[in-house]
Amino acid sequence: MALILPLWAFALLPLPLLLAALFWGAPPIALVSELIGLVSGKPFPARAARQMSRLALGGHALFWVVVAACLALLSSHPLRQSEFVTGNSLLLIAALALPFFGSLALVGYDLGWKFARERKLIHFLLGCVANIPIKYGYWALAGLGLLYFRGVNLESPAFLPPWGSALWPLMALWLPLSLCLAAAVGLCYLLLRRDADDWGRDYYRFAAPFLAKWHLVCGLIVLAVMVWLYASLKGVFNLHLPQIFNAGLASAACLGLAMLLSLLVTVSENPMRFKVSMVGAAVLSLAHASMLLVAILETLNRYVPGWSVPTFMPELLRLFG
Repeated sequence: MALILPLWAFALLPLPLLLAALFWGAPPIALVSELIGLVSGKPFPARAARQMSRLALGGHALFWVVVAACLALLSSHPLRQSEFVTGNSLLLIAALALPFFGSLALVGYDLGWKFARERKLIHFLLGCVANIPIKYGYWALAGLGLLYFRGVNLESPAFLPPWGSALWPLMALWLPLSLCLAAAVGLCYLLLRRDADDWGRDYYRFAAPFLAKWHLVCGLIVLAVMVWLYASLKGVFNLHLPQIFNAGLASAACLGLAMLLSLLVTVSENPMRFKVSMVGAAVLSLAHASMLLVAILETLNRYVPGWSVPTFMPELLRLFG
């Protein structure tokens, strides 16, 4: 695969990662937060769920605008008439239809907060309906990509990679990473919506540490999966090449700093005073995801035949070398 991108395009890399994280990570945070409120009987988790569902809805709306724009651009492209598209048209349609149905259900879930007090269980079940198609739609796309790039039939015993394969930590990485990014962006959303929602000082003393804990816990899981990914690859590839190692190290450093900022918010008695920490946690988390993707791309460039997606790392190393 050869894909040449201008170096300035990598400055936009956090934007699709942010959009994907909001699409996939914000809805489950809202649903679990609502469940915590149902179990505890306290109102603050439900309010946090309401804000996260609104953030998720905005992410979904923007996601489908981008998808529609891409489909319009590809309408006259030869790729649409390729053997891959014609041979897998039903699977491609299903892979888009499932998350689209989840987005429609998310609209009902977000609009249903007005009657959620009287029909808590029904509203929670609607949230489950909204989340499940999003997850299945994502894995349909992931499975389709696996089928396409590996060129192995579903009936083949070699379709699933062996347990030591790096594909397993790569697939496991997106769940905690999307939750981590969505929680970090949720902290910024608290700041943006504070005057509009105005749910009282006590609520924000709860909500900011609550989302910061989501960010911390998911960040720790991301670090653990990164170690798993490194262990699965170190005996196969040389991960200490400068363009790979430095990108991975920068990714881990950004996440570590972001988690430290979230820790400040978590332990503070007045968390809303740490506005710079909240914004910094979000920015560093996006930088972490971007540099991690660059490290993965550089590994593919070096060791996968036919794969070529040049990044800015060689130019950056020459600049500081």
